[in-house]
Amino acid sequence: MDEFIQQINNLLQNSLTILGEEITIKQIITFILILIAVLIGAGSLHRWFRSLFNRFRLSHHLQNRLLALLLLILIIVGTGLAFRISDIDTGFLGDLAHYPLSKLFQPVKKPVETPSTEGEVPTETLEEGDGLTLARLFYAFVIVFGIFIFSKYLQWVIRRQVLQAFEIERHTQFILLRFIHFTLVIVGVLIALSAVGVSFTSLAIIFGGLSIGIGFGLQNIASNLIAGFILIFERPIKIGDLVEIAELDTFGRVSSINLRSTVITALDEKDIIVPNSQLITESVHNLTHANYLFRLCIQVGVSYSSDVEIVKKVLIETAHEHPEVIKEPSPEMPNVTAPFIRFTDFGESSLNFELLAWIPDSTQRFDVASDLYFMIWHKFKKYGIQIPFPQRDVHFYPTESE
Repeated sequence: MDEFIQQINNLLQNSLTILGEEITIKQIITFILILIAVLIGAGSLHRWFRSLFNRFRLSHHLQNRLLALLLLILIIVGTGLAFRISDIDTGFLGDLAHYPLSKLFQPVKKPVETPSTEGEVPTETLEEGDGLTLARLFYAFVIVFGIFIFSKYLQWVIRRQVLQAFEIERHTQFILLRFIHFTLVIVGVLIALSAVGVSFTSLAIIFGGLSIGIGFGLQNIASNLIAGFILIFERPIKIGDLVEIAELDTFGRVSSINLRSTVITALDEKDIIVPNSQLITESVHNLTHANYLFRLCIQVGVSYSSDVEIVKKVLIETAHEHPEVIKEPSPEMPNVTAPFIRFTDFGESSLNFELLAWIPDSTQRFDVASDLYFMIWHKFKKYGIQIPFPQRDVHFYPTESE
């Protein structure tokens, strides 16, 4: 038994060399066990703080942010505590952060002995240079992430303090804020690449390769990006417009226009992501491009025994009784007419009519149409007007045997 314990002690005292630092297996095991204990404690604290936040009735979104920040702090503190208790020297972390990553993809070079004039035998050494390191990657990430957060905050300040004060329309606000965001992000990416050590000559080579890639396999992405700029600056559709895409069977309000795609919120509050190229190349019905006016077309069929003059009178009365229907045209709306009736067809089983009426808000077209159908149904019952169903006469001809 003592011999077995001695073997375990010898095993734990074995050391590994990581970037020039000697670390024993015992220290590694202690470090891992402390991290596990920290994660278990973090899980318990996470549940306790969740119940505490629920008692204070904080919003779910704010709770998630606070809990994520708490977990990050616990992991950082726990990792530092694990290094301290396991007695691992953290000096190798600095070497790890500044270790040139390009060496991982290079073959190992053996030192070459070269005789010197003074009789010494120096060995050839390799200079590290200014290669790509983990520290530089971290700096680049911090720069891009910081620019992104700064851009979001700057957009919020400009929207609240400047654009709304000048009463700039919503789509123009969107274009200005997008331009600011893209400019800041591009500047941040260039600064991050400079911090990593990428030269502008290398960027020219990269963009040259991307142009070849666009020619072969990235046509869809490139077309969507170009279509995104067209949508933003030409403005065939705007934020808040009510659009209908027949080919995609999509109807809803435009909630966001991005470089690659446009988000359309349907009537059931589902977001439909449509590539920008489809909005440019296909037919799009923009119901609110110039104004919010919309003309309803209510189709009704009545029986052949009905008095068409009474039908016309009932339909006109129904349109005038609804509060959302425009009763009379005005100089401000030259193309708007008063409600009128069209006798469209002698059908197989019915006389077909159309009630054409304008409403001021196209977003209410389904509700107003539903109200008009209800009102027409009640008025038809009041005046004894029947809505027919298809009728067929069936004739049986007996055969010679019958």
